[in-house]
Amino acid sequence: MKIPPVYTISCKMLSLITKIEAERLHFSSLSLPEELKENIQRISLLKSSLFSARIEGNPLNVSDFEYGAEAEEEKKKEIFNILKAINFIDKNTKKGITKDLILHLHVLALKNISSNGGNFRNEVSAIFNQAGVAVYMPPPPSMISKSLNELLIYINSKTEKFPLITSFTAHLIFEKIHPFLDGNGRVGRLLISAILKSKGWDFTFTVPFEEYLEEHKDEYYFHLSSGLKNANDYLEFMLDAFYKQIQKIKDQIDQEIAKESHPFLPPRQEEILNIIKDQIVVSFDMIRRRFLRVPQRTLRWDLKKLLDRRLIEKSGATRGRYYRIRK
Repeated sequence: MKIPPVYTISCKMLSLITKIEAERLHFSSLSLPEELKENIQRISLLKSSLFSARIEGNPLNVSDFEYGAEAEEEKKKEIFNILKAINFIDKNTKKGITKDLILHLHVLALKNISSNGGNFRNEVSAIFNQAGVAVYMPPPPSMISKSLNELLIYINSKTEKFPLITSFTAHLIFEKIHPFLDGNGRVGRLLISAILKSKGWDFTFTVPFEEYLEEHKDEYYFHLSSGLKNANDYLEFMLDAFYKQIQKIKDQIDQEIAKESHPFLPPRQEEILNIIKDQIVVSFDMIRRRFLRVPQRTLRWDLKKLLDRRLIEKSGATRGRYYRIRK
């Protein structure tokens, strides 16, 4: 395996990198209310973790992590583990990427899920397609350490001047080395963030491009599969995914800024607010019937949050209480 694979910075890559850098500058110059910034970052972090796990088959949605939501605790562990790993990256990558750091990310990603955390595989492995056919044979266990050393030399060098190219290329190679029995995908995507952080490439908010990868999972796996031979196609796909996810955040911010009170709401609260807007006057019973699987105490908490933010107002006694948009 050639590390790194052969690629050239194409016009399309350069165009996407230029657009991403322009957005990075734009985001750094924004003057946003602190509450809005915190909410955007909180949801972006959750999405990054959630969709990385969903790529691996975790079925949970963003709404499963809202207050009072009932979801399988075992499935939540995967997401919380990735969140902890992202927080670890923020504080521990200034000295570059090391083998120990990769092993620790694996420990964090598999905590309370698998006993293999922090251990390279010691058996021959294979990557299978959805039909169960082996489509790729990673290097044998005896070659893992050597291959990772070569990858780390590339990552920590100044061979590539664009951090995004370095991080995406490293992700491809890491997945091809496939150093662990499980958790390679999650750690490989965490590695992208770790490399960008280690090179001082910061975006104002976490860019949850894993959401795009999950929504285009077939394309993502196709480009990973053919990436060693067609590195340019793979890199263009990853840069495009990153840029499109930035646009999602930008559109979201623009919509929130356009609102007089600047609300940035969790999905269920946003839906409740839209119901009240559409119906003009709404009772609690009407809202409850729209969310039959959500506990009543959770819906009352959502309404309290909307009242606290002065987005809605209430009238009437407890049993005959109605909600409307605040004028």
